[in-house]
Amino acid sequence: MAGTGRTTGRAAVAAGVLAAVVLAGGAAEAGTGTAGTGTAGTGTAAGTGPGAATSAGTFTGTGETGRKLPRNFLLYEARARKPVRYPEEEKWTISDRHERLSLTPCGVGGSKDRSRVSTRTVIYTAPEFYQAEQVVIHRSERAARAAMADLRKRVGRCETDESGQVVTRGWTEKVRMGDQAVRVIVQNYARRDGGPAIGGQRGVVVREGRALVSYMYAGEYSEVRASDFRKQLKDARKMAVKVCSLPGVC
Repeated sequence: MAGTGRTTGRAAVAAGVLAAVVLAGGAAEAGTGTAGTGTAGTGTAAGTGPGAATSAGTFTGTGETGRKLPRNFLLYEARARKPVRYPEEEKWTISDRHERLSLTPCGVGGSKDRSRVSTRTVIYTAPEFYQAEQVVIHRSERAARAAMADLRKRVGRCETDESGQVVTRGWTEKVRMGDQAVRVIVQNYARRDGGPAIGGQRGVVVREGRALVSYMYAGEYSEVRASDFRKQLKDARKMAVKVCSLPGVC
Protein backbone atom coordinates (compact mmCIF):
# COMPACT_ATOMS: atom_id res chain seq x y z
CA MET A 1 0.00 0.00 0.00
CA ALA A 2 1.02 3.64 -0.34
CA GLY A 3 3.60 4.79 2.18
CA THR A 4 5.29 1.43 2.71
CA GLY A 5 8.54 2.66 1.18
CA ARG A 6 8.74 -0.13 -1.38
CA THR A 7 6.95 -1.04 -4.58
CA THR A 8 5.21 -4.41 -4.38
CA GLY A 9 4.60 -7.00 -7.09
CA ARG A 10 1.12 -5.65 -7.53
CA ALA A 11 2.35 -2.34 -8.91
CA ALA A 12 1.70 -3.42 -12.48
CA VAL A 13 -1.94 -4.04 -11.65
CA ALA A 14 -2.15 -0.73 -9.84
CA ALA A 15 -0.69 1.07 -12.84
CA GLY A 16 -3.63 -0.15 -14.90
CA VAL A 17 -6.01 1.04 -12.21
CA LEU A 18 -4.47 4.49 -12.16
CA ALA A 19 -4.83 4.70 -15.92
CA ALA A 20 -8.51 3.93 -15.47
CA VAL A 21 -9.19 7.28 -13.86
CA VAL A 22 -7.05 10.35 -14.42
CA LEU A 23 -7.62 14.06 -14.49
CA ALA A 24 -6.49 15.09 -17.96
CA GLY A 25 -3.99 17.93 -18.37
CA GLY A 26 -0.90 19.13 -16.54
CA ALA A 27 -0.53 20.57 -13.07
CA ALA A 28 -0.04 24.29 -12.81
CA GLU A 29 1.46 23.96 -9.36
CA ALA A 30 3.13 20.84 -7.95
CA GLY A 31 3.47 20.09 -4.25
CA THR A 32 4.32 17.16 -2.02
CA GLY A 33 2.83 15.63 1.07
CA THR A 34 3.26 12.90 3.64
CA ALA A 35 2.67 9.29 2.66
CA GLY A 36 -0.81 7.82 2.46
CA THR A 37 -4.18 9.55 2.38
CA GLY A 38 -4.44 10.60 6.03
CA THR A 39 -6.89 13.22 7.23
CA ALA A 40 -8.20 16.16 5.27
CA GLY A 41 -7.11 19.61 6.41
CA THR A 42 -9.48 22.43 7.08
CA GLY A 43 -8.11 24.82 4.45
CA THR A 44 -8.29 28.61 4.49
CA ALA A 45 -11.63 30.21 5.28
CA ALA A 46 -13.42 31.57 2.22
CA GLY A 47 -12.89 35.26 1.61
CA THR A 48 -9.36 35.29 3.06
CA GLY A 49 -5.89 34.66 1.75
CA PRO A 50 -4.40 35.23 -1.70
CA GLY A 51 -6.88 35.08 -4.55
CA ALA A 52 -9.89 34.87 -2.24
CA ALA A 53 -13.28 35.95 -3.47
CA THR A 54 -14.83 38.76 -1.47
CA SER A 55 -18.36 40.02 -0.97
CA ALA A 56 -17.65 42.59 -3.68
CA GLY A 57 -17.80 40.00 -6.46
CA THR A 58 -18.82 36.50 -7.42
CA PHE A 59 -17.10 33.77 -9.42
CA THR A 60 -17.88 35.19 -12.85
CA GLY A 61 -14.37 35.74 -14.20
CA THR A 62 -13.15 34.93 -17.69
CA GLY A 63 -9.99 33.40 -19.10
CA GLU A 64 -8.22 30.14 -18.23
CA THR A 65 -9.03 30.10 -14.54
CA GLY A 66 -11.43 33.01 -13.95
CA ARG A 67 -11.55 34.02 -10.28
CA LYS A 68 -9.25 31.76 -8.28
CA LEU A 69 -10.35 29.82 -5.25
CA PRO A 70 -8.68 30.85 -1.96
CA ARG A 71 -5.34 29.24 -1.25
CA ASN A 72 -5.70 25.96 0.67
CA PHE A 73 -9.46 25.99 0.13
CA LEU A 74 -9.56 22.31 -0.82
CA LEU A 75 -9.43 19.79 2.03
CA TYR A 76 -6.14 18.15 0.97
CA GLU A 77 -4.47 21.21 -0.52
CA ALA A 78 -2.40 22.28 2.52
CA ARG A 79 -1.14 18.76 2.93
CA ALA A 80 -0.25 18.53 -0.76
CA ARG A 81 2.23 21.38 -0.27
CA LYS A 82 4.29 19.44 2.27
CA PRO A 83 7.18 17.01 1.56
CA VAL A 84 6.37 13.35 1.00
CA ARG A 85 8.09 10.53 2.85
CA TYR A 86 8.93 8.49 -0.26
CA PRO A 87 9.37 10.90 -3.20
CA GLU A 88 10.48 8.09 -5.51
CA GLU A 89 7.06 6.46 -5.17
CA GLU A 90 4.48 9.10 -4.29
CA LYS A 91 3.53 12.56 -5.42
CA TRP A 92 1.02 15.34 -4.78
CA THR A 93 0.04 17.84 -7.48
CA ILE A 94 -2.13 20.97 -7.35
CA SER A 95 -3.65 22.48 -10.49
CA ASP A 96 -5.81 25.52 -11.23
CA ARG A 97 -6.21 24.50 -14.86
CA HIS A 98 -9.60 23.32 -16.06
CA GLU A 99 -8.89 19.63 -15.61
CA ARG A 100 -11.67 17.28 -16.70
CA LEU A 101 -12.62 14.00 -15.09
CA SER A 102 -11.53 11.35 -17.56
CA LEU A 103 -12.31 7.63 -17.54
CA THR A 104 -9.78 6.75 -20.21
CA PRO A 105 -10.36 3.00 -20.67
CA CYS A 106 -13.90 3.71 -21.83
CA GLY A 107 -13.09 6.63 -24.09
CA VAL A 108 -15.48 8.93 -22.26
CA GLY A 109 -13.08 11.71 -21.37
CA GLY A 110 -13.64 14.03 -24.33
CA SER A 111 -16.60 16.00 -23.04
CA LYS A 112 -16.53 19.71 -23.91
CA ASP A 113 -17.12 21.89 -20.89
CA ARG A 114 -16.67 25.61 -21.41
CA SER A 115 -18.88 26.80 -18.58
CA ARG A 116 -16.18 26.54 -15.91
CA VAL A 117 -15.24 29.76 -14.16
CA SER A 118 -12.80 28.36 -11.61
CA THR A 119 -11.26 24.92 -11.05
CA ARG A 120 -8.82 23.45 -8.57
CA THR A 121 -7.64 19.85 -8.47
CA VAL A 122 -5.46 18.08 -5.91
CA ILE A 123 -4.07 14.66 -6.86
CA TYR A 124 -2.12 12.08 -4.89
CA THR A 125 -0.49 9.14 -6.70
CA ALA A 126 1.40 6.11 -5.39
CA PRO A 127 2.15 2.65 -6.84
CA GLU A 128 -1.10 1.12 -5.57
CA PHE A 129 -3.30 4.10 -4.86
CA TYR A 130 -4.71 7.22 -6.51
CA GLN A 131 -6.73 10.01 -4.94
CA ALA A 132 -8.21 13.13 -6.55
CA GLU A 133 -10.10 16.06 -5.06
CA GLN A 134 -11.67 18.63 -7.35
CA VAL A 135 -13.84 21.73 -6.98
CA VAL A 136 -15.35 23.32 -10.10
CA ILE A 137 -17.36 26.55 -10.16
CA HIS A 138 -19.60 26.94 -13.22
CA ARG A 139 -21.08 30.10 -14.71
CA SER A 140 -24.60 29.14 -13.67
CA GLU A 141 -26.53 26.54 -11.74
CA ARG A 142 -27.97 25.34 -15.05
CA ALA A 143 -24.47 24.75 -16.41
CA ALA A 144 -23.45 22.85 -13.27
CA ARG A 145 -26.58 20.70 -13.54
CA ALA A 146 -25.74 19.95 -17.19
CA ALA A 147 -22.18 19.00 -16.22
CA MET A 148 -23.50 16.54 -13.64
CA ALA A 149 -25.86 15.01 -16.21
CA ASP A 150 -23.01 14.69 -18.69
CA LEU A 151 -20.78 12.99 -16.12
CA ARG A 152 -23.50 10.45 -15.29
CA LYS A 153 -24.10 9.74 -18.96
CA ARG A 154 -20.41 9.22 -19.73
CA VAL A 155 -19.80 6.97 -16.74
CA GLY A 156 -22.92 4.96 -17.56
CA ARG A 157 -21.55 4.25 -21.03
CA CYS A 158 -18.32 2.86 -19.63
CA GLU A 159 -17.92 -0.76 -20.69
CA THR A 160 -14.82 -1.96 -22.44
CA ASP A 161 -12.58 -5.00 -22.80
CA GLU A 162 -9.09 -3.93 -23.83
CA SER A 163 -6.95 -6.66 -22.27
CA GLY A 164 -8.90 -9.74 -23.30
CA GLN A 165 -8.90 -10.78 -19.64
CA VAL A 166 -10.99 -8.18 -17.79
CA VAL A 167 -14.03 -6.13 -18.67
CA THR A 168 -14.28 -2.62 -17.20
CA ARG A 169 -17.75 -1.33 -16.37
CA GLY A 170 -18.94 1.95 -14.87
CA TRP A 171 -22.15 3.29 -13.41
CA THR A 172 -23.48 5.88 -10.95
CA GLU A 173 -25.89 5.66 -8.03
CA LYS A 174 -27.76 8.59 -6.51
CA VAL A 175 -27.09 9.56 -2.90
CA ARG A 176 -28.77 12.15 -0.69
CA MET A 177 -26.45 15.11 -0.41
CA GLY A 178 -26.46 18.73 -1.53
CA ASP A 179 -28.61 19.65 -4.52
CA GLN A 180 -27.52 16.51 -6.39
CA ALA A 181 -25.04 13.76 -5.63
CA VAL A 182 -23.93 10.40 -7.01
CA ARG A 183 -21.55 7.63 -6.21
CA VAL A 184 -19.28 6.80 -9.15
CA ILE A 185 -18.27 3.15 -9.58
CA VAL A 186 -15.80 1.77 -12.13
CA GLN A 187 -14.90 -1.89 -11.67
CA ASN A 188 -12.98 -4.61 -13.47
CA TYR A 189 -14.61 -8.00 -13.98
CA ALA A 190 -13.02 -11.24 -15.14
CA ARG A 191 -13.99 -11.99 -18.71
CA ARG A 192 -13.91 -15.74 -18.13
CA ASP A 193 -16.39 -16.06 -15.28
CA GLY A 194 -17.75 -12.54 -14.81
CA GLY A 195 -16.54 -12.29 -11.22
CA PRO A 196 -14.96 -9.12 -9.76
CA ALA A 197 -11.31 -8.65 -10.70
CA ILE A 198 -8.73 -6.44 -9.01
CA GLY A 199 -8.89 -2.82 -10.12
CA GLY A 200 -11.51 -0.14 -9.78
CA GLN A 201 -12.52 3.38 -8.91
CA ARG A 202 -14.79 4.70 -6.17
CA GLY A 203 -15.94 8.30 -6.19
CA VAL A 204 -18.52 10.76 -4.98
CA VAL A 205 -19.63 13.83 -6.95
CA VAL A 206 -21.95 16.41 -5.40
CA ARG A 207 -23.46 19.58 -6.85
CA GLU A 208 -24.26 22.59 -4.67
CA GLY A 209 -25.60 25.52 -6.65
CA ARG A 210 -22.99 26.32 -9.32
CA ALA A 211 -20.30 24.10 -7.80
CA LEU A 212 -19.36 20.50 -8.55
CA VAL A 213 -17.28 18.75 -5.90
CA SER A 214 -15.55 15.42 -6.65
CA TYR A 215 -13.61 12.91 -4.56
CA MET A 216 -12.21 9.99 -6.57
CA TYR A 217 -10.13 7.05 -5.38
CA ALA A 218 -8.60 4.29 -7.50
CA GLY A 219 -6.97 1.17 -6.09
CA GLU A 220 -7.19 -2.58 -5.70
CA TYR A 221 -10.97 -2.67 -5.34
CA SER A 222 -12.91 -5.82 -6.20
CA GLU A 223 -16.45 -6.30 -4.91
CA VAL A 224 -18.35 -3.04 -4.48
CA ARG A 225 -18.94 -2.34 -0.79
CA ALA A 226 -20.58 0.57 0.99
CA SER A 227 -17.40 1.01 3.02
CA ASP A 228 -15.52 1.84 -0.20
CA PHE A 229 -17.21 5.26 -0.20
CA ARG A 230 -17.04 6.16 3.48
CA LYS A 231 -14.17 8.65 3.26
CA GLN A 232 -15.30 10.16 -0.05
CA LEU A 233 -18.79 10.77 1.33
CA LYS A 234 -17.41 12.39 4.48
CA ASP A 235 -15.13 14.71 2.49
CA ALA A 236 -17.84 15.54 -0.07
CA ARG A 237 -20.29 16.54 2.68
CA LYS A 238 -17.70 18.80 4.27
CA MET A 239 -16.78 20.51 0.98
CA ALA A 240 -20.43 20.83 -0.10
CA VAL A 241 -20.96 23.08 2.92
CA LYS A 242 -17.70 24.94 2.37
CA VAL A 243 -18.33 25.89 -1.28
CA CYS A 244 -21.52 27.64 -0.24
CA SER A 245 -19.37 30.10 1.75
CA LEU A 246 -18.08 31.41 -1.60
CA PRO A 247 -20.05 34.46 -2.83
CA GLY A 248 -22.68 33.75 -5.44
CA VAL A 249 -22.07 30.00 -5.64
CA CYS A 250 -25.14 28.69 -3.81
